[in-house]
Amino acid sequence: MIAMRSGNSVVGGLKHLAGIILALAAVGCGTLASPVMQEATATSVEVAERLPESTPTMPPAATPIPPTDTPIPEPTALPTAVPTARPEPTAEPVLSPIDRLVAVRNVERGKVLFETFQDAANYSCANCHLPDSEKTNLGPGLLNVKDRALTRVEGKSAAEYIYESIIDPKAYIVEGFDPELMPQNWAEIYGDLEIFDIVAYLMTLEGESDINDPDPTAEVAEEG
Repeated sequence: MIAMRSGNSVVGGLKHLAGIILALAAVGCGTLASPVMQEATATSVEVAERLPESTPTMPPAATPIPPTDTPIPEPTALPTAVPTARPEPTAEPVLSPIDRLVAVRNVERGKVLFETFQDAANYSCANCHLPDSEKTNLGPGLLNVKDRALTRVEGKSAAEYIYESIIDPKAYIVEGFDPELMPQNWAEIYGDLEIFDIVAYLMTLEGESDINDPDPTAEVAEEG
C-alpha cells in the first residue's frame, strides 16, 4: 500500500510539475512574444519616419529640337520703286529790254549806218573798227565781238555791253585802248533805235544773232 501511494505521489508530483512547466512555458511565450512585436512595430515607425515625404511628380521637360545646319533664308525685301528722274526744264534766258529791241531791229540798216561817214564825229564806225577781223585798226577789230562782249561786265549781255560802249565809251575801258579816240557823241548823232540797228548788225558778224527771242511788239520793230 505504501508502495502504491508512493508511486501515485510521484506520478501526481510529475503531473503537477509538468503543469507548472507548461504554465510557465505559456507565460514565458507571451512575455517573450510581446517585446518582439513591440520592437517590430517600433522599427516600422522609424522606417516610416525616415522615408522622405512624397514629392509631386513633374511632367517631363519638352525635348529641345536640335538646330539644323540649313540656314534660314532672310526675308526678301520688297523692291522699292525708284522714281524716274524728270529732266529739269531748261530755263529760258531772261532778256533785257535792250536785248529784245536789238533782236527785232534792221541788220541791213545797221550795216549802212556802221559804214556811213558822219561829219559831226569826223569818222564812220568802219574807219576805226574792222568788222571782219580781230586786228586792231584805230580801235579793236569787231569780229567775234559778241563773244568778247559777253565776258566784259558780269551781269550784262553782249548786246547791252556793245550798246553802252557806243553811247558811253568810257563806261568800260579795254586795256591797251585810249577811250578818248572813240567819238563821245554817237548818242547825239544817232537815235537809240539807229544804235540798236548798229548793235544788231554787230551781233551777226559771225552769222546769226544769239538773241532768239525777239520782242513781239511790231511797233518797236518798225519804229525809226
